[in-house]
Amino acid sequence: MSESAGVGRGQRIGWALDALWLLALAVYIFAGIDAAPFHGDESMLLYMSHDYHFLVQQRDVDRVLYRDPPIDPLDQELRIINGTVSKMAMGLAWDLAGYAVDDLNQPWIWGFYDPQGEWNEWTYNRAFGHMPSDGLLRAGRVSSAALLALSALALFIITRWIVPARWAAWVATGLYVTQPSVLLNGRRSMMEGAMLLGATLVILAAIGLLRAQARPNASGRARWAWALALGVAGGFALASKHTNALALAVAFPVALVEPLIRRAEGARFDATHVARLAVAGALALAVFLALNPAWWSDPLHMPERVVETRQRVIEGQLKGYGGFDAWWERPAALVDHAFFAPAQYYEVPVWQEYIGDQIADYESSALAGRGGGPVWGGLLAAAFVFGGLALAKRWRDGPALLALLWPLLIALALVISNPLNWQRYYLPLQPGIALVAAAGVDWAVRFVWPRWRVEERA
Repeated sequence: MSESAGVGRGQRIGWALDALWLLALAVYIFAGIDAAPFHGDESMLLYMSHDYHFLVQQRDVDRVLYRDPPIDPLDQELRIINGTVSKMAMGLAWDLAGYAVDDLNQPWIWGFYDPQGEWNEWTYNRAFGHMPSDGLLRAGRVSSAALLALSALALFIITRWIVPARWAAWVATGLYVTQPSVLLNGRRSMMEGAMLLGATLVILAAIGLLRAQARPNASGRARWAWALALGVAGGFALASKHTNALALAVAFPVALVEPLIRRAEGARFDATHVARLAVAGALALAVFLALNPAWWSDPLHMPERVVETRQRVIEGQLKGYGGFDAWWERPAALVDHAFFAPAQYYEVPVWQEYIGDQIADYESSALAGRGGGPVWGGLLAAAFVFGGLALAKRWRDGPALLALLWPLLIALALVISNPLNWQRYYLPLQPGIALVAAAGVDWAVRFVWPRWRVEERA
């Protein structure tokens, strides 16, 4: 057998093992969709999926446009402050599962109070049509889990491009998919599966562009193709959840300044380079608008309305549930949720009474991911520190710099902007943490075993 034939066979075996690993992770994600404890926001998202009926089944765009006064104030507010990808994916899922818009539940009533004491929030919502049926809930969760599984695929590719060792991509995706909060919220019928997919696609496209920029022999066509991919991914990410603006705020600046940082022959920071990023940004905005029909009637004033509405919602949440009391609690909460905390199944303490049995069953099912606590958290934090140091040594390499800044800058933004100690709001950190930690494991293995054979990048 020739040497080239042996290499080709080895590469095919590697690809097959990669596919089997990713398939196993996907199976694990889907295996737990029925066991995941319920959250009231799942009712909200499934209720919002009636826009699928208006837009796809009835083709009635006018029904979802912003109006003053609105046709339905609640519907309009939900359209303004939430992403569109999840609800449309859920609509497609229940459509394919044989459900109709009349089968949808009503939105969850948070903080319901009955002065007579006959009903509590849980019993009232269940009794009066505010909780989805089991089949409808499963359909919505399937769509969210599928998006989460695709985000694991994107992270796998990202890691292969950042860390030379193939197994590091297995480590990164393994850490990511077994992270309890990622699993829980990615399985639920909420926006987190779409949000994580959007963020990982943005970083994937940005790294593709950085790699093309760094290759002296790369054609202008390849660089433009990756820039356009970044624009499409950026628009999709923003339409998934507005939080993904953080991923764009990391990816675009790094792609812009990378030629200045690299200082290598062929590094060109010129008008064409700037134009590519400008076009990518414009395309991201165009894709976002295309996926947000509610904006079409008055796009220029919608950003202000979104900010005002979101601020009003946050103020209500702070008033109802409380937030941080001191500035130092914010970074402490971030570190805890990033590395140590177990899954947060609810944000309102009374929900322990409602879903305590579901939580116990889920945690005993071996489907809840790895545990939290000081052991797992300490190992993950150590791997992250090692990975950060290893990537920092390569800071002139654009992809390595982006991999390092991805979690760090998002962490800084969350410390500054997030007033609520809610684990879901820290989920944007998790794919970047898994990537950097995998780089740390790779560094530790090669440090302990210097003769470790490091395979070349594919």
